[in-house]
Amino acid sequence: MRDRPAKLIPASPQPVVIFHGTPSQVINLPDLLGIFGAIGVLGVVFAWVSTRWAVSPAVIVVPALVCLAYLALICVQTAFTEIVIDMERITCREGIVTRKVSSVELFRIQNVVSLQPWWQRFFNVETIVVTTSDPAFPRWYLHGMVDAQRLRNTLNWSAIALRDRKGIRELNIGRV
Repeated sequence: MRDRPAKLIPASPQPVVIFHGTPSQVINLPDLLGIFGAIGVLGVVFAWVSTRWAVSPAVIVVPALVCLAYLALICVQTAFTEIVIDMERITCREGIVTRKVSSVELFRIQNVVSLQPWWQRFFNVETIVVTTSDPAFPRWYLHGMVDAQRLRNTLNWSAIALRDRKGIRELNIGRV
């Protein structure tokens, strides 16, 4: 009997990308308002204290600069977060100096919920919460997603289609 050559599995083409981008900076609005509110309170306290005692302006400038640096860090962290959702997995890359890359296969998705606080409605931005069967990361939060309803529906249908294509069935044992 003659040995048959091994069949090589051809490299699959790049999966179709459903979403590729960064979260909207709108999600930083509460931090922005909180920091500017804190700076305003610092200014009022400084104005009141300076009428009673001789106080250096550095007393207000240093905390204000720390607050602004914190706000800049939050905005840069959001800008350096990259989310890629294709027909097989969700991949999230985040970090400025140290990069963290995590992914979850779509067939592990159990539920997809979109949350939209009242203030995000004005900007058409939502948070998508993906519940998975992955024990390491059971919940994924995709903050600042634009057109989240379409993305939520696409994720649900893609997860079902991938499970059907791979012949995977979900079995819940324990908590239901």
